[in-house]
Amino acid sequence: MLNLDPGMIIWTWITFFIVLAILSKVALKPILGVIETREKTIREDLEQAQKQREEAEKLLQKHKELIAGAESEAQRLLRESRELAEKKRQELLEEARAEYQKILEQAKQEIQHEKESALASLKAEVADLAVGAAEKIIHMNLDDEKQRAIVEEYLNSLPKNVKN
Repeated sequence: MLNLDPGMIIWTWITFFIVLAILSKVALKPILGVIETREKTIREDLEQAQKQREEAEKLLQKHKELIAGAESEAQRLLRESRELAEKKRQELLEEARAEYQKILEQAKQEIQHEKESALASLKAEVADLAVGAAEKIIHMNLDDEKQRAIVEEYLNSLPKNVKN
């Protein structure tokens, strides 16, 4: 079986502690320094990654706001364009209506003028015919102005609906 020698156990422990002390002086401090440096680097990288993530989120939010602003601006421009087009259409319609009314009024005035001209011409012809007929019937020699005055007076004494 196993023989345990107390002297050997003591020397093993002493050797272990000596090697441990040497390793702690020589290797442990550099190993812990490297571990601390590595830990510090990892911590800084994590912090930097967190900052970059926050910046990226801010940029993303800013881009979303810009896109929303651009969309609302586009909608506003589209709405204004439609309103402007509708306004222009209404103006053109009003101009067309005004032109139509103007042409209609001119046509009515022209018709009225032609009617008055035709009536005046007709009155003159009727007066000439009446004068000629009256001259033949009466065999009087009235001067032309008096005859016209008599006929005009007669025509003016007629009711309006008969004249037109």
